[in-house]
Amino acid sequence: MVDSHRQSPLAQCRRAPGLPFSSHHCPRFKCQHGTSRFTCGRSILRRPCGHRLWASDRKKRGKTRPSFGVVFFSIGALGVGFHSSYTWVLFGFILTGLAHAAYNPSVQSYVSAHVSYALRARALGLLESSWSASWFVGVPIGGFLIARFGWHTPYLALGVIGMVLVLITSGLPSPPEPHQTKLSSFPPSWVNLKPTPCRKARPTPVVMERVMAYGPAASTGRRRLWLALAVTFFTLFANESLMIVYGAWMEFRFAVGINFLGLLSMFIGVMELAAELSVALMVDRLGKKRALAAGLLGAAACYAALFAVQKSLPLAITVFGAIAYFFEFTVVSSFPYMSELDPNARKRWLSANYSLMVAGRVGGALAGPWLWEHTHTLYGHIGLSFAATLVAFGFLRLSPNPDRKPPEKSCPCGSSSPSLPY
Repeated sequence: MVDSHRQSPLAQCRRAPGLPFSSHHCPRFKCQHGTSRFTCGRSILRRPCGHRLWASDRKKRGKTRPSFGVVFFSIGALGVGFHSSYTWVLFGFILTGLAHAAYNPSVQSYVSAHVSYALRARALGLLESSWSASWFVGVPIGGFLIARFGWHTPYLALGVIGMVLVLITSGLPSPPEPHQTKLSSFPPSWVNLKPTPCRKARPTPVVMERVMAYGPAASTGRRRLWLALAVTFFTLFANESLMIVYGAWMEFRFAVGINFLGLLSMFIGVMELAAELSVALMVDRLGKKRALAAGLLGAAACYAALFAVQKSLPLAITVFGAIAYFFEFTVVSSFPYMSELDPNARKRWLSANYSLMVAGRVGGALAGPWLWEHTHTLYGHIGLSFAATLVAFGFLRLSPNPDRKPPEKSCPCGSSSPSLPY
């Protein structure tokens, strides 16, 4: 990020609306680079919880619920609300960051376990839309509480709400246990196949569906699964390196004020909400990997369009809104895609996906401001974002496709059935 005296107000308000006001009452937040180091540090500290969820599959913890992250969030919010010292506020924000890391992969895995893959994008799209919707509701209420009762009040209210949510989420039913079968072994239904009149005959579609359910990654190999995580990293890196400085660029290029940046932030929030709802409506029909490819290509086209619109404020606003839409569409489409790469280790891959999201964001938050400080133009950011998006698309082409059904082959006996995945 950039220095505190040059940082865009939009970047602060978009990520933490109460941070500028809180820093007025907690002077140590005003130190040079303090906000940026604090934010990046909090993002990095989110990763251990992801590792905990990664290990949870190896320990066969089938009853993991989202309440673990809600507990962290409630304790962190109450810690900020009851204390004004820098140490307690820092501790509270670290806990809320860890809560975000623990809650997101857990709730995505929980929903994925209860919803079939054919309808999973709809469920996860609606789930993710609640984040954008809560921004429109929570920010005005938080501003009213700060103006009326002080900056501690919103955190106290959030802590109390978190305690209530802990009781609600702890009563949720446990997710169904996945089939614990090695990819190299055959399911029981394979062993009990009846003899067919033709030696070249293949298993029936029902048996084939059961086989694929035990290990969709068997036909592609474990190594190709890791390529999907590279898609996440480069997608987040491309977007963050540009969007971390676009507010400062707006101020520098068009001399806009804080009121305009606030309205622009609301417009970007609307575009993100529209993208999440689009995922819920379209991705199940379009296909998860195909939707990811469409989002990446759309984002790359928008990055390239920035070269031609830097002299027009209305066109720049339109392109930035389109970037927000395609980026959010890509990120939310990746959740149902990642959830089916290996259903037996769903928590692992969703947790690793979130860790790579954080890593990409941190990398972009470091590269973007460095380029801005040395150039004060967006040309370097545009080229970097465009190249990183194309790299992500290349890794996506090499990644497995859980949407693909096995092709059918005919045999001399007259029957047709899908071919083996091995």
